Amino acid sequence: MIRIGLVGCGGIMGAHVPGLKAVEGRAIVTAACDVNEENAKRRAAETNPEAAIYSDWKAMLADNNVDAVDCALPHHLHCAAIVDAANAGKHVLTEKPLCTTLDEAKEIEAAVKANGVILACAHNQMFEPAPRTARRWIREGKLGRLFSLRTVDCFFAGGGTPVNWGWRGKLDTCGGGCAIDTGYHPTYMLISLANSEPVEVVSMLDNYNQPTLEGDDSAQTMVRFANGAVGTLQTSWGYNVPNGHWQIHAIGEKGQIYGRGNTLYFQPLQGETEKHELQPENGFVGEIKHFVDCIETGAQPEQGLYEGVTVLKVILGGYQSDREKRYVKL
Repeated sequence: MIRIGLVGCGGIMGAHVPGLKAVEGRAIVTAACDVNEENAKRRAAETNPEAAIYSDWKAMLADNNVDAVDCALPHHLHCAAIVDAANAGKHVLTEKPLCTTLDEAKEIEAAVKANGVILACAHNQMFEPAPRTARRWIREGKLGRLFSLRTVDCFFAGGGTPVNWGWRGKLDTCGGGCAIDTGYHPTYMLISLANSEPVEVVSMLDNYNQPTLEGDDSAQTMVRFANGAVGTLQTSWGYNVPNGHWQIHAIGEKGQIYGRGNTLYFQPLQGETEKHELQPENGFVGEIKHFVDCIETGAQPEQGLYEGVTVLKVILGGYQSDREKRYVKL
């Protein structure tokens, strides 16, 4: 039985709860930690009322009744918590982003490798049916040579009412704005679908509709990959898009794949467009099941250290591109 400690029990940890329940019998929450102990108690009540409650993650990591941690902290705390967990010999599932700087990423990589622990990144949308199936189809050659990719994750936060962003509203605690938060999702989807190393990025960012936010509320980024494909990602907290807030689209020499959620379309160069209704799967449930699988088998996560660092390179390269008004080599 894998014993899991929760680090950071705020809103996003609530989305993890169904996944933690889905692995009952294989894993159990034995500890919950939050600076607000009421948050920790609430998540414990939802998963295991007998879990120990902590307000300091260092104290929780010293608990021999914890084998792994599910980390959902504000961005600026990710590096310290992951490094402390790795040094304590705990496996780690971390919410996005992996961290906020490449120096922090190097520190995380050193700690994970030195201690031989598993690090999984919570790239939940790659465990949703449409992106997961699209990635498989692309790798099986359904599109042939890949030309173009597009990923989107946009919504109008607050709908015109000023938002209390909390730590997300500050550059020093968020690490940026929308691009490093919600924009993290279309970035990892773009990279996963391309199945190739990103080599160059150009980005334009702005803040259109979120006056209480220090950082960007919108970003549009283009990425060139080593295989020649060019990807475009669009993300915003300042406006909505039609047909659902997140979407994927891939174009290759044999046709196109597009969709979202449980629905995926394949449009061949000739013939009728195929609509595929896929088996529903909650991405948060899928990622937690996979994390437990990896601990049990010793396999490396599909979305692990390499993927987390690569996503961060693209996002930070995008910020550099916007500042310097140029293409940035990765």
